[in-house]
Amino acid sequence: MKKALLFVVVLILVPMLLIFWVASDQASLSIKQQTGKAFFELNRQNHATMDRVLDSIDQTTVALIASDAVQKWNDVERIADDERVQRYVATEKLLADYSSQVKYSLFVMTDRVSEFEFAPNSDVSDGGVFFVRDFKDIPWLNTAIQASGLGTVSLIDKFGFKQKPQKTMAYTRAVTDISLGRKTTSVLVATAIENKLKTDMNAFALPKGTDVFLVNADNEVLAGTAALGSKSETPETGKVLFPGVRITGNVMHIFHDSVAYNNRLIYDIPVESLVGAHKKVQEILQLSAVCYFIVVMFFFFYLGKSFFRPMARLASLTRSYEPGQAFASFGEADRKDEIGFVYRTFYKMTQRLNQLVKEKYLMEIKQKESELMLMHSQITPHLLYNTLDSVYWYGIRGGVPEVAHMVRDLSTMLRIGLSRGKEIITIREELNHVEAYLNLQEKRYEGSFLYRINLEEGADAYLLPKVVIQPLVENSILHGVGKMDGEGEVAIDIRVSGGLLLIAVEDNGFRPVDLAKIEAILSGTADQDKGFGIRNVHKRIQLRFGDAYGLSFEAREEGGTRALIRLPAVLSESEIKGTG
Repeated sequence: MKKALLFVVVLILVPMLLIFWVASDQASLSIKQQTGKAFFELNRQNHATMDRVLDSIDQTTVALIASDAVQKWNDVERIADDERVQRYVATEKLLADYSSQVKYSLFVMTDRVSEFEFAPNSDVSDGGVFFVRDFKDIPWLNTAIQASGLGTVSLIDKFGFKQKPQKTMAYTRAVTDISLGRKTTSVLVATAIENKLKTDMNAFALPKGTDVFLVNADNEVLAGTAALGSKSETPETGKVLFPGVRITGNVMHIFHDSVAYNNRLIYDIPVESLVGAHKKVQEILQLSAVCYFIVVMFFFFYLGKSFFRPMARLASLTRSYEPGQAFASFGEADRKDEIGFVYRTFYKMTQRLNQLVKEKYLMEIKQKESELMLMHSQITPHLLYNTLDSVYWYGIRGGVPEVAHMVRDLSTMLRIGLSRGKEIITIREELNHVEAYLNLQEKRYEGSFLYRINLEEGADAYLLPKVVIQPLVENSILHGVGKMDGEGEVAIDIRVSGGLLLIAVEDNGFRPVDLAKIEAILSGTADQDKGFGIRNVHKRIQLRFGDAYGLSFEAREEGGTRALIRLPAVLSESEIKGTG
């Protein structure tokens, strides 16, 4: 029982649980891969939208730079006081018209800053036209000048009044004089871009707890859920599901790079928000699997107690049982199920085996007694043969040869009839037995009949059961020609044809034959006390050779009866074993 339980646990339950756990992990991984792929595509589309926002800002700056209002600020040295104010107002209006979520400002470099004291500076106003003495004093303005007319994205301090420094995402571009190609003296700045980008970020539904960052090449946050200017790096470690998607701990990092603006959009999504529902289902299934395992263990414990243990006990009883050993009745035999049936059957089987052993023992004793009786009986024929031989020679010497010949024929009959226990003899031996019998009967009936034997050449070596012809000859004499006063005739014809040994014994007796009665005797339906001789011959042939062989009778047209013996033509006893 322990081996069976171990087999069930090790080869069935444990593999099932392992397969379940592996399948659950694979299902979880598949969900992560599918959701990761979907959110990566969403990230890519979101990033493309942000690139289009920056493209739009870039186009706006191009349009502003090409405007007359902005181009006029390339020449600030030769303008009157009233024109300065008018130009300022016109430019302010133009910038305000283009500003909404994104604020556009123009920084003009001039040595005459004092002439523009009417204009507020960037510490007061969050947008408009600002005047500075030298761009080199402000690093991001200097960077824009060095970009030679190309737009650059950077983090700068917010314009306007503020209690503490705050950063904003800016797009800066130097204003080139498109008419005379003079030295660049102004820079166009687009600020508060993060507001527009954040609106675009929020346009996509993301799982709860997701952090979104747009970072530059230095991993500084340009826009998103974190403070601008803070660092947000994509981990280089963790499990890579595919390019652009990596899992570190309980966070799935999804990122996409923009070649045009050299930035990266990052989604940091809690894995729990992706597979939370599946994980709960998985935990329920795992708990169910553990409960199932416990239930199965209890079931097999019950099964072992009610089935395996009784069967193991039965196997032990079977191994310890020896023929002749008596068993007491088993308690399991009182059960009403299959176990009880098996125990009752085993108990009955041992009883039958014990009975068979006892009967076999008694049969062996009887067989030994029979062997002793046979050995004793073999002494009696030997003594009889010697006595008959003495009588024969006494008759020869005493002048009574007929008596002596009768004794010799009787001795021949006895010798062949007994045949030292042999059941199969040759045709020649059988005919010697029949001739001895006929000689005796001739003397008894004083020439009332004649006999002839017709033996096909070469047929005398075939084998047949002993004493099968003599009973037929005896019937022909007793019921046919025994009282016919010299007119009777008994004929024996023996031949081989088609693998069969055919023996015919016929007489010309005048008594009518009752074939129906003979058929009843041969079939065993007649009185058992009648026809013992022919029934014995018929049954012995069929028992040895099969129902296809045996004895039959028919009436002769000339009168009398013909008995037919049908046997297989065999020359050795080994052939006889294959015909039965």
